[in-house]
Amino acid sequence: MKNLRAGILTLLLGISAITFGQHTKTTQAFSTSAPTAQHKVALEVLDASKAWIANFNKGNAAACVNGYTQNAVINAQPFGIKKGRKEITGFWAPFIQSGATNLIYTNVQIEVVNKTTAFLSANWSMNVGKGIIYQEKWEKKEGTWLLTYDNFQVLEKFKTPQENKTNPIASHLVLEKVIQASINWIQGFNTGKGAICGNGYSEKATMNAVPFASLNTKKDIQGFWKKLISDGANNLIYNNPIFTAQTANTATLAARWSMNIGEGKIYQEKWEKINGEWLLTYDEFQVLKQYE
Repeated sequence: MKNLRAGILTLLLGISAITFGQHTKTTQAFSTSAPTAQHKVALEVLDASKAWIANFNKGNAAACVNGYTQNAVINAQPFGIKKGRKEITGFWAPFIQSGATNLIYTNVQIEVVNKTTAFLSANWSMNVGKGIIYQEKWEKKEGTWLLTYDNFQVLEKFKTPQENKTNPIASHLVLEKVIQASINWIQGFNTGKGAICGNGYSEKATMNAVPFASLNTKKDIQGFWKKLISDGANNLIYNNPIFTAQTANTATLAARWSMNIGEGKIYQEKWEKINGEWLLTYDEFQVLKQYE
């Protein structure tokens, strides 16, 4: 079994004669970006979203409107399309003045496109109703994250106001913890600390490294990463990450990745909060290109 695992890891480093995927690329993908630059974009957008929610719940309509660009568009179903800050003010100001508050986001998802663009989706509720946010497009303009497009729908209007004591930004906080845990894992890999990588998994975690290995214990997973690092793999970079808060104790991550030896796709990292610590319990990724 040990010999088989060693052979698998040798394959991953491209030392064997077995080939897979395409071999035309000789420079690393995404190498113009820092390894966790897009994680930090996600954290910045989460901060901007939290501020917007706080302003709404304080009744600060002006601050909410100022969270949009001058030419932003809102598609507020079933109320119609509002274009520009004047029409957006005409939508939010009277709505907030009417007593709408207690805005809560749940199941928040952040998809990072690049250093200046990200998408957010979520379920929402407030004292007067609930619905879904299909897409908030956030763009960084002169150093500030602003909404340029906002598409949401009211799914239910309450007959009487309802109070919900849930933390309005609980999903945001889950994502922040998971994003930081992911940053720490990547930094551990890139500084050659295989133990940090292995300790990022739960005791009975599963890792499917397609097409090379399927491992089902923390010990074996740690061995995989230690061997890979000791054989020269480094400069792991995540691109276009998608972070999703599933529950209060569970979140998932998907992304494209590259390192100095190849690139591929992370289909799912499942992070769970176990005894107060965020750990990987499932990890499925694939090597799509091996560099020559």
